[in-house]
Amino acid sequence: MKLRLLTMVFLASLSFGLGARVNAQVTSARDLVALTPENLEALFRAGHVAVPAAGWVKGQALVRPGTSSGAVASRGAGVVWQGKRFKADGTARNRFFGLPIIEGKLSQGPSWLDGQPVLVLDYAETSRLYRPYRDEIREVAPGVFLGMMFDRRTNPPKFVRYFALDTAAR
Repeated sequence: MKLRLLTMVFLASLSFGLGARVNAQVTSARDLVALTPENLEALFRAGHVAVPAAGWVKGQALVRPGTSSGAVASRGAGVVWQGKRFKADGTARNRFFGLPIIEGKLSQGPSWLDGQPVLVLDYAETSRLYRPYRDEIREVAPGVFLGMMFDRRTNPPKFVRYFALDTAAR
């Protein structure tokens, strides 16, 4: 397992245009914790728009990705946030502390990172608490989605954190 993750990080460090090479090594959301923020950004840029099937999708917060404490910190964050439930009505709801409580509106639009198409989960019209935030999601491997959360209170919008969704872990 460690050798596989080291290989993945090595391949990711070879160049910025590495999306296809890292993509081939990613099989679950857990694999993303070992990647550096720069590698995650490259992987996100290489991803494509896809919408998970309606239902519960297990999430993984990526806390301090690419560091020695990242795996433990990310697992610990799982106590707070567990993923999203995608609904057929064009919304998704986050699960915090085991409860589905923060809902957002799904759409497709240009990414605030690179202008390319992304799945957008926008909270501006659906949540007082999360109104300033917007999630952007791309599929980076079969059934594995990488997300970026942005805060729109700044100009340009500020990146907040990475997260992952894994349909195989439903």
